[in-house]
Amino acid sequence: MRHRFSARLLLTPFVLIPFALPSIAQDSQPWRLIESTDNTRVVFTHQLRAENLDGQFRAGRLGSSDQVLLSRTTVTGEYRHESTSVVIEALDARQALADSGSSLTSKVVNTANLQQLYATAKFSDFLQGTSTLDLKLGRQTVDLGSRRVIARSTFSTVPTSFDGLHSALTLEDGSRLQLFYLQPVPGIPNNLNDLLANRTVRDRRSDAIELWGAFSELPAVTEWLRGDFYYIRLNEKDTRNQAGTNRQLNHYGVRLFHPAAAQQVDFDVETVLQKGSSHATAASTDVRALDHDAYFLHAELGYSFAAPWNPRVQALFDYASGDENPLDGSMERIGDVYGERRFDFGPTSLYGPFARSNLVSAGYRINATPAAGMRLMIAHRDYRLAESRDTWSGTGLRDSRGSSGRGLGQQLEARLQWDVVPGNLTLEGGFAWVNWSDFAERVGGANMASQTHYAYLQSQLTF
Repeated sequence: MRHRFSARLLLTPFVLIPFALPSIAQDSQPWRLIESTDNTRVVFTHQLRAENLDGQFRAGRLGSSDQVLLSRTTVTGEYRHESTSVVIEALDARQALADSGSSLTSKVVNTANLQQLYATAKFSDFLQGTSTLDLKLGRQTVDLGSRRVIARSTFSTVPTSFDGLHSALTLEDGSRLQLFYLQPVPGIPNNLNDLLANRTVRDRRSDAIELWGAFSELPAVTEWLRGDFYYIRLNEKDTRNQAGTNRQLNHYGVRLFHPAAAQQVDFDVETVLQKGSSHATAASTDVRALDHDAYFLHAELGYSFAAPWNPRVQALFDYASGDENPLDGSMERIGDVYGERRFDFGPTSLYGPFARSNLVSAGYRINATPAAGMRLMIAHRDYRLAESRDTWSGTGLRDSRGSSGRGLGQQLEARLQWDVVPGNLTLEGGFAWVNWSDFAERVGGANMASQTHYAYLQSQLTF
């Protein structure tokens, strides 16, 4: 079913924003409904986002357009006593206006969800002087380094949670070593009818997947160079309730970077080698283990100008390997673990045609601050398949003969964020436009429009 995306829907988030916040919100400290104490903290957030997609690119979807109004409410509470604490976060994400042709997932809708519930302990002077050891046990979200491998999503309304143990040792010089053992908590329900009905189902951790590893952060590899070095093991097996590709993968990662600063060159280079075994599909009849040897590379080079709006310009490049030959006994397609892709490839949710899998992309990005509390971003990228015979990840489209070419399209993206009341109210809007080419136009089963347009408006109240 096709809906017309009206200005009325675009304005919905703003109409629902309270017209008056307490006067204290204008002070230097954000206003909170429940004032924090030395031992307690309670924070409420409410996010409302209207999205529209015109020009569906996923195979098997009904209609050429999609729209949704997403509402997410979270409550985070913390109790601290000396060097220990307990944190709980409850999340309720619901939708309206989506229909039977929608691409909703449990990353967008999840009602009455226990997002986090963990205990922490902090040990000072653990090995030397001011070194500290932080332990976190329970259900938690995780951010590692650049957030390209494991991250708490900032755009998907339902971030991935994990059950497990996370430890962080911080030394006097700022070096940090993280060790962890985690099991993801898949969002459910995961069928469209239940998502459309905002049905509540209790989430449970997956016994089919486990992650463990080590992540080291070195703030001074040299005087001007910082580095992250990490190893992550992913073990996956089929269960009665969850089919998978039986991945047994080792991830070896290196990131070298120099942070952005005024009138300075900055750069960020990160690569991950993924080795082990996996199956080609998640089908129960697919029992053939393939040698898995894949990798991705991200590189960016930027400069921050001393000029009005403080512009920062970056050149961008990403390569994520694809499967060269679908008929041989090996797999070269890299797959995301639990990383964030929004900041590299554009919005996700109803959108998200590009991921770190079988992809080559180059482009540029410009960031600026038009006024205090405002952040503007404009990016343009070209996208191609790394291997023409492999899958276009996330769309279900593939030409196993490779006769459709590699070109996917050109994407133009823009975003504007405004902290109307810092710490209390943020407004955000953005769009992405893609002009499709070669592969997208020729591959069988696509039935795509020549262009895709996506737009969203969002408000977030924190109190």
